[in-house]
Amino acid sequence: MTFDKSPLERLQAISDDFEVWWDSSPLVYSAWTEKFLAELPAEKRAKYADWLQKLYNEKKPEDSVIRGVTTNPRLTRETLDWIPETCKPWIKEIKEKHPGASLEEQAWMTYTKITSEGVKKYMPMFEQSNYKYGHVSAQVDPRLITDTREMLRQGVGLKAISPNIMVKSPATKQGVYNIMLLTALGIPTNATVCFTVPQILAVANAVRIGKELGQANGVDYSQWRSVITMMLGRFEEAKEFKEQAAAVGVDMDDLEIRHWAGLAVCKKSIQILEQEGFESKLLLCSARPGPTVDNKLKVWHIEKMAGEPIVYTMNPDMIGDFMKLYEEEPIENHKGEDIPDDILAQLMKVPYFREGYEAYGMTAEEFVNYSPSVTTAKGFAGDMRLLEEFVEKV
Repeated sequence: MTFDKSPLERLQAISDDFEVWWDSSPLVYSAWTEKFLAELPAEKRAKYADWLQKLYNEKKPEDSVIRGVTTNPRLTRETLDWIPETCKPWIKEIKEKHPGASLEEQAWMTYTKITSEGVKKYMPMFEQSNYKYGHVSAQVDPRLITDTREMLRQGVGLKAISPNIMVKSPATKQGVYNIMLLTALGIPTNATVCFTVPQILAVANAVRIGKELGQANGVDYSQWRSVITMMLGRFEEAKEFKEQAAAVGVDMDDLEIRHWAGLAVCKKSIQILEQEGFESKLLLCSARPGPTVDNKLKVWHIEKMAGEPIVYTMNPDMIGDFMKLYEEEPIENHKGEDIPDDILAQLMKVPYFREGYEAYGMTAEEFVNYSPSVTTAKGFAGDMRLLEEFVEKV
């Protein structure tokens, strides 16, 4: 079967409530497409070039398939490798203008500079869509994961960069409180370091309370949005999950079982968000390939969510892999599809899964110590240090 439209265009066309976002700096799209196309067989380059131009139309961003952007410290650090000739002069200028600033301060100024240049590419989309699309997420320093005061200060500072900035804050107890405060100020937010139904509901409730406070005080919400990230792959790959599953006889090497675990959390969260009338939209990331069905590698993390009212943000590698895998494969509507009963029954044997799946499986105090939260926060903190090391060497 041959399709004229790219898999991502077909995916988004199933439902207008399904949004595709770019999970990297807007500044690296051109460099990535050039590299991606160069690695394709010559006979496929023209078709893929057309597909990629439609994913992000630089001349008319409002016509793009991609409707928004997520970034984080790792992705910002990778920007320095993708376009060093662009970024290094910015770093030198920052050092010249702020010689007395600490390395941490210079690195944060580099982070905000890369952010400020990237958001410009999505302002036309933001304005043309009447502020519905074109948001670019910028994350507070992940080392502040329990410091509400400093996360709030940084969040307000990030929002001041551009009207289409969406502030990313962690789904820890303190980060959720920060999201409530930012929402009360009318600042769009994206909850990150989030893996479970309890976290998603805590954020949704905080957003609802924050908006009610803001509206009571006359805050303008015409340019506001709220999304809540669910990190699928990171949830499923936790060492604790595999160990507990093995102890009760559940095989987490079976990719069908493993991938249904993250999907189960997503599907349940969507149901609750819709039933309770929350304005926050679920955002999925960290998709992983698998399983293999009928000798064909699938990406169930994406395919099984087709048609759902969500945002799906994909990094460059996943976009490339998904387009290749589904180049000639149909993509069907899976909205409202239930988890197979036998698989859910197996997963419910595992305490780790029950904590993440049940609405009250965790308390807010437990969010920060949840296994994937610890691992992800540690990784993000390391990425900030790598950014500082790069700045130091320039």
